[in-house]
Amino acid sequence: MEIIPAIDISKGKCVRLYKGRKGTETIYFEDPLEALDFWVGHGAERLHFIDLDGAWGSSVNNNLLQSMIKKGANKTKIQIGGGIRSIESALELIDLGADRIIVGTFAIKNPKDIKKLLEIIGSDKLIVAIDYRKEKVAIQGWTELSNKNPFSFGRELEDLGVKLILFSSIEADGTLAGPDIENIEKMIKSVKKASIYVAGGVRNIKDIEILKKIGVRGVIVGKAFYEHSLPFSIIKNSK
Repeated sequence: MEIIPAIDISKGKCVRLYKGRKGTETIYFEDPLEALDFWVGHGAERLHFIDLDGAWGSSVNNNLLQSMIKKGANKTKIQIGGGIRSIESALELIDLGADRIIVGTFAIKNPKDIKKLLEIIGSDKLIVAIDYRKEKVAIQGWTELSNKNPFSFGRELEDLGVKLILFSSIEADGTLAGPDIENIEKMIKSVKKASIYVAGGVRNIKDIEILKKIGVRGVIVGKAFYEHSLPFSIIKNSK
């Protein structure tokens, strides 16, 4: 199971949010490029970049993220999301050196374009994020709830050819309260072929062991690393 450190960026800084709420930012690195070096130094073979401002509709971090991809691409694999709402913007990031693109709102609003994007870059290069609260999929940087049920949406994505799904509990995100194991298991059983990555709530090694046991392919870890409740050594031992 992959263990992937998260670098979430808001206003040019590496931050974590509480339950995805704008205005709850805790700053962990003033310079996200230092965060990149930090995680590479601890053996991360993949990093998870999220442009929070991009998800909320701003382009303020564009130049920084381009610099991070260019710097990091020859050191580690990078998956990036946050405000990617067109085929063109996805392809630009791949051209810069990103290994995988993460989309959420785009997948709900433009399913035909998801199919086109898969044909262009391949199913191993695209992750669709299903961010949920109260059994509804959230969009627009988690600020709105769609009418989509996360489990039926997972099956719709499979029908489009999506092979990688990132399943994130908004209520657990940034809380260190434990992953939403019940719904994660339900999602794993709902899909037939897609691999499930998860995010939200991870707090310790026991949580990691449970996620591995139930069949999760990878876990995105943010606050548990930044608050030192999960040892960095687990990154190298996650094969």
